[in-house]
Amino acid sequence: FVDGFEKFLARLGGAMRFGGCLCLLGMTLLTVADITGRLNRSPIFGSEEVVTFLAVLALGLSLPYAHTHRSHIGVEVFVQLLSTSVRRRLKLFRDTLSVVFFATVTFTMASYARDKHLSGEVSMNLGLPEHVLIYALSACFAVTTLVMLVDLVRFIAQWRQP
Repeated sequence: FVDGFEKFLARLGGAMRFGGCLCLLGMTLLTVADITGRLNRSPIFGSEEVVTFLAVLALGLSLPYAHTHRSHIGVEVFVQLLSTSVRRRLKLFRDTLSVVFFATVTFTMASYARDKHLSGEVSMNLGLPEHVLIYALSACFAVTTLVMLVDLVRFIAQWRQP
């Protein structure tokens, strides 16, 4: 079961990474088009909002990839000085805390998106529904939480093997 779920998460993470790349491409193209338009005295209305939304999506969509490939900042110099058993315990504590933190952020963001949805709040210039973006970011955090949880389960299973 875990292997199939892990493969599903890997495919989903790959699709999310591709979506993040498209967001970055969209940000670039829109910024270039806006600058070109400004030179011709016809800027693109609301381009700052759209670029901001795309940046948020790019960040959220890259989270599972960053976790899987350990693209985050680590304090390896200090940790390498510790014994293997202490490093394992530290990793177990850190990974457990990370799963709890990301699950809490996921839930909180979903609640915030629901509140925004119920209030009918929209973006300032274009009137885009902000709750959709927050729900999407919450989903990104949920996938990242699941990736972290699978890593934690795999780590515990490996630790128990002789």
